[in-house]
Amino acid sequence: MSGRLLQLAWRNLWRNPRRTLIAMSAIGFGYVMLLFVACLMAGLRQQMIETGTGLVLSDIQVHAPAYYPNRPMHQTLGGQKGTNVTTLVAAITADPRVYAASPRVYGYGLASAGDQSAGVEILGVDPHQEQKITVLQTRIVKGSYLTEGMPKGIVVGDKFVTTNGVGVGSEIILLTQAADGSMGNDLYTIVGIFHTGLDTVDGSLVLMSLSSLQELLRLPPVRIHEIGIKLHDVTEATTAAAALGVQLSKILPVRVRAWPDLVPELADYVQFNRSVTFILFFIFFLLAIIGIVNTMLMAVIERTRELGMLMAVGMRPVQVVGLILAEAAGLAGASLVLGGAIGVPVLWYLQVHGLDLGSAIDEFSLAGVVVGRHWYGRQDFFAYSQAALGLAVTALASALYPALRAARFRPTEALRKI
Repeated sequence: MSGRLLQLAWRNLWRNPRRTLIAMSAIGFGYVMLLFVACLMAGLRQQMIETGTGLVLSDIQVHAPAYYPNRPMHQTLGGQKGTNVTTLVAAITADPRVYAASPRVYGYGLASAGDQSAGVEILGVDPHQEQKITVLQTRIVKGSYLTEGMPKGIVVGDKFVTTNGVGVGSEIILLTQAADGSMGNDLYTIVGIFHTGLDTVDGSLVLMSLSSLQELLRLPPVRIHEIGIKLHDVTEATTAAAALGVQLSKILPVRVRAWPDLVPELADYVQFNRSVTFILFFIFFLLAIIGIVNTMLMAVIERTRELGMLMAVGMRPVQVVGLILAEAAGLAGASLVLGGAIGVPVLWYLQVHGLDLGSAIDEFSLAGVVVGRHWYGRQDFFAYSQAALGLAVTALASALYPALRAARFRPTEALRKI
């Protein structure tokens, strides 16, 4: 397409500036809305993944092959002999995608306080390392998090406290089946209370130090059930899990699972979120087609005599089609520039300040994950480029019918039009 034809197309756009500006504003505003939706939906996906993996789960978990999901006590990493935990953790953190790794032990038993008893899940962690892979320590509402200096200290959820009538400083007896067949029991003191918004966690999870739970379960230090892993980029979880599985299998039998395998309902929601974003894009593209077809068709009809004269002096039909498509491309390009200029501060605001869903909504659960009242956006450049490319293609496709109609004009008939 010659530069002269492009110049002519740009001039034609501004022969009716009012109509062009209205079309540009509509398309530009639509692009801003697409950026708005893409940013918020990406933010919601990321928030749900980080919340779902950050409370207790972690991005990746390493178990003995037969351990998950039933979690039998005897299925520890390395079997009855156990493993060198320090060496195993070092092998995991050697992967550049891994931010941190923390060993864990699980137990199940009965918690008794006075005349109240409740079934609980007991999680033993390394207090220092665990804070690098989960954020439960940030959900403490009373008291403090675990410390190595308090081996008999435990942290429980606020629902457990309410149900059993206990609080910070209360003593709890934990009774469980030990690994050697005996009954493990000991007296512990509540040092902290957390709130996650998930009833199953707040009502039944008891957190204590790794060594304390190993002592209660009669497990030696070399025997652990799991290593939780935090990645620098959670979106690489599936790829990193596969690579770690191959690498660690050279050391001992393991099964490495990423969060989409551990919580498939959350993975399904993430995919649903992407599908909703695509559907919203598609709906807008349909609306854009209607607007651009109308704009270009009116432009062609108003210029019937002019186009007939151009064809009479030698412009070929293919050049007429190129002219109309160039006008559509110019309209789309200008609209995207306008929309991008407006969209930049909108995206900045969503990422820095987010949307406050209102004081009536403190937190809500979605796909088994608690989401707070503040909804923050997140950059999704792939979605932004999809929106821009989709609008450009939509503009060209929408202009194709008016362009073909103009190309079929007969010069003698077109010149008679007033």
